[in-house]
Amino acid sequence: MSTTLPSHIIYGQADTTVYLLHGAYGDGRYFSDFATRLTEFGYRVVVWDCPGYGQSPRHPQPSIESFAEAAMSLIAATKSKTNVLLGHSMGALIGPRVATLSEHLDGLILSAGSKGFVARPPEDQARYLEERLAPIEQGMSVAEYALPLIRHMMADGAQGPLVDHVIQIILDMKTQTFADSIRAISAYDSRPSLLQIQQPTLLIAGAEDPACTAAGMREMASMIADSEFHVLDQCGHYGFAERPREYLSIVLGFLQSRFQNERS
Repeated sequence: MSTTLPSHIIYGQADTTVYLLHGAYGDGRYFSDFATRLTEFGYRVVVWDCPGYGQSPRHPQPSIESFAEAAMSLIAATKSKTNVLLGHSMGALIGPRVATLSEHLDGLILSAGSKGFVARPPEDQARYLEERLAPIEQGMSVAEYALPLIRHMMADGAQGPLVDHVIQIILDMKTQTFADSIRAISAYDSRPSLLQIQQPTLLIAGAEDPACTAAGMREMASMIADSEFHVLDQCGHYGFAERPREYLSIVLGFLQSRFQNERS
């Protein structure tokens, strides 16, 4: 396991730590408001930058497996009495693998996730790669082509300062980092890990998310022994920014019902 920890920020002090793992677009900064809200309710929060993102060095062999190894190293080094991982999008691919391999994880939250790229129909796979990698291969940066795609991933009419913040973080990201992550996602199948999860697991889907659909997440929930599933109406891929109050309420309900916590 890697001894160099990925870049991370720790919010608050408490017996229960929530680890926030971002998606392929953006980095940990887009969780800043959500992390602050969780600390206001008495939780300790660790927000990482996946290898290659933010200040975290790029892994020489980027993959979901190597990202999960980095996440396990971070949890082992910063854990508290109780530890829950929230993985969003790409983070929701990393999370199940961590849950099945780490001895320190007590709960799991999967946000806007999927069973893995290889579980998609071939035509969906081709479209996904074409939309995301073709512009890069033609010499464009994420900032030059991504805005319409990100808007498409959000619900119609999604707006507000948190939505603007997510978009800005995404447009600031390194193009090579994004290409690494898309290739890592395209090679990974999460189904074996989903079937092995033993921890209590919450799944949150956006009703209008075209990238990681509510129907697909319902199937994921059926694969996990102890799971609960929620759909956010009028919401796309970024529930924590598009429907922040509802998203926070669902997460807090899960944490408060499943885990005891004391503020340090």
